[in-house]
Amino acid sequence: MFSLNLGWPVFGLVGGVIAILFGILILAFPRILNYLVGIALLLGGIAGIMSGSLLPGILSIIFGIVVFIFPKILNYLVGIYFIIMALTMIFSTGFAMVPLIMGIILFIIGIIILVTPQIINVLIGLALIISGFMALASYFHWF
Repeated sequence: MFSLNLGWPVFGLVGGVIAILFGILILAFPRILNYLVGIALLLGGIAGIMSGSLLPGILSIIFGIVVFIFPKILNYLVGIYFIIMALTMIFSTGFAMVPLIMGIILFIIGIIILVTPQIINVLIGLALIISGFMALASYFHWF
């Protein structure tokens, strides 16, 4: 979901649009948060694997399945997921500026979700919208 180097370019476009739509849906309909997060992680994982980002793709699929199995611990799962993905972005891109900034933002969001789970809807929605715009920016070569 957070991959910037896509093997099949269409998945940057599709992944970005899906992330933005799911972010908006989460902000609009917070009662179905678990399902939307689970589906978003599964779709993002599939797109990641198909685009060549194996580790983020596999992690996204695993976390998506676990979200469906254990919905009561969603905030912990999402917080840990964001932290892992942030560290992956920071250290696997050779400290390039845009992925580094995105990784730092996701890391901070992950920590905030773990500490204050009451605002999980807003943070997950914003994180998906930001990552969607990052995927679109990568697809259209804006950076």
